[in-house]
Amino acid sequence: MSEQLKSPNAGDSFKKVTATQVTRRALFGGAGALSLAALLAACTPGGGKKTLTAAEDISATDKNVIWDNWPYYMDGEDGSFPTLKAFEKLAGIKVTYNINVDDNNTYFAKIKNQLASGTDTGADTFCLTDWMVSRLITSGYVQELNYDNMPNVTANLNPAFKTTFGAFDEGRKHSLPWKGIIAAIGYHKANYKKLTGKDAPQTLEDLWVPELKGRVEVLSEMRDTLGIMMAAAGADIESFTSDDFYAALDLFTEKVSSGHIRSIKGNSYVEDYKNGDAVAGIVWAGDLVGANLELGSDDLGVVLLDTGSTFACDNFVVPMGSAHKANVEAVIDYYFTPEVAAELALAGVFYVTPVVGAREIVIKKNPALANNELIFPSDEIFATKLKQFRPLTPKEDNEFSKAWSKASNGVV
Repeated sequence: MSEQLKSPNAGDSFKKVTATQVTRRALFGGAGALSLAALLAACTPGGGKKTLTAAEDISATDKNVIWDNWPYYMDGEDGSFPTLKAFEKLAGIKVTYNINVDDNNTYFAKIKNQLASGTDTGADTFCLTDWMVSRLITSGYVQELNYDNMPNVTANLNPAFKTTFGAFDEGRKHSLPWKGIIAAIGYHKANYKKLTGKDAPQTLEDLWVPELKGRVEVLSEMRDTLGIMMAAAGADIESFTSDDFYAALDLFTEKVSSGHIRSIKGNSYVEDYKNGDAVAGIVWAGDLVGANLELGSDDLGVVLLDTGSTFACDNFVVPMGSAHKANVEAVIDYYFTPEVAAELALAGVFYVTPVVGAREIVIKKNPALANNELIFPSDEIFATKLKQFRPLTPKEDNEFSKAWSKASNGVV
């Protein structure tokens, strides 16, 4: 049986969550501004690993860090950034925090020439998703981290983020997780019950019942939507074959062509669930948790399937052209302090923390939040429910991305 996980009801500490809150992945669709051919060419490093020399580290004399990240990943995104201000006071390092990442591919396209030449990209660190970070490491574009500068990382990094969910970077030598993202089955409780007579979907097949035709929405992130579909068909998404991929894509294409899937979104899908137009589909769990807290209700539900929900991380890396690696390591180490990780969760950053000990702090202030397995998954959930889409070769990435684009054309 699948596991249905409820979001906590909104409390006073969450009333700052507003209707303007957007998902961490909200701007994924921005890649559409580029032609597919240009985008794929831009984001596929070629020629194998390059031999680049890291910039001289001037951290000891220049106390600055420039950090590029996604939207809605920091407390006080009105620019107040309380935890960052506390770090600056504590460490004496000035952090320029830029919300400059709207999509892995488009961000890479902007800095690919600097990465390839080992020159300054304009950021000392940035957070990108596993599959893109794997490309950067393979291409020799990022520096090796020094754990001697990061005792909190050594003490508090959840082992699952180093092994199971960090296999693309053996030993986590070149990257460290910022936040984890769960993709799962989401549903509007009242409308799902009204249309199907059931309390909640239990399997992926429950999305395909005739009563839900035209009321299903899925994510524009290929790895999440097709990852869940492949897993439901019995494939191991950590080692799937081309046949597995195309079997899932064929099912997806049929559901799109028939009108069963109403839309494929990376932008405004949360609003569709909130107003009930979307009744069920594939979602990012943290988004529906945030929507419930925003609404002060429990209207939306999330189900982690026994067949597997996808899990990925956005990760810190330091490009070869950064001259402030030790300063970056100080920032990373600060955010691996359990008290700081807990403060982010309590402030409304509803994605999975890789920091051991944060939950124990949160539980004292908001037990409902701390006991929500969508934000603080248990070891059992990590081991049995969450799966990672395997890395693709450049050839596969190009081929599969084109096939996905063709199948979803005109629906986004």
